[in-house]
Amino acid sequence: MPIKIGGDTLALDADIRRQIESEAKKFADRFPDERVDAHVTIKEEFDPLHGHRVRCELSAKLCSGRQVLVRDARKNAAEAIEEVFVSARRSVRRLRRQHSVALSSVPSKVTQLAQAGH
Repeated sequence: MPIKIGGDTLALDADIRRQIESEAKKFADRFPDERVDAHVTIKEEFDPLHGHRVRCELSAKLCSGRQVLVRDARKNAAEAIEEVFVSARRSVRRLRRQHSVALSSVPSKVTQLAQAGH
């Protein structure tokens, strides 16, 4: 799975890059039949309400033409990265389920139309 990592100085940290690459590999292994192009952005921010946080964003384009965009902000980078990839896996499963339900309903509609024409 090709992955681009961007952001501020956190994106240069070797441990953070290693964790992102590890999570991306687990993500790709979870969906072996999907080709995914991913872009991860990680940066520090200051939220007046919550204080210092790390924001992580994952944008993934799937081979089927669908796109998943997940954002999360946590107190430390490891938690933000993990939560973004967990949410992305959940979103892709949901998209695949919706797509398979839509595909399974198409033949029944075609059958109904064919029967109505007779």
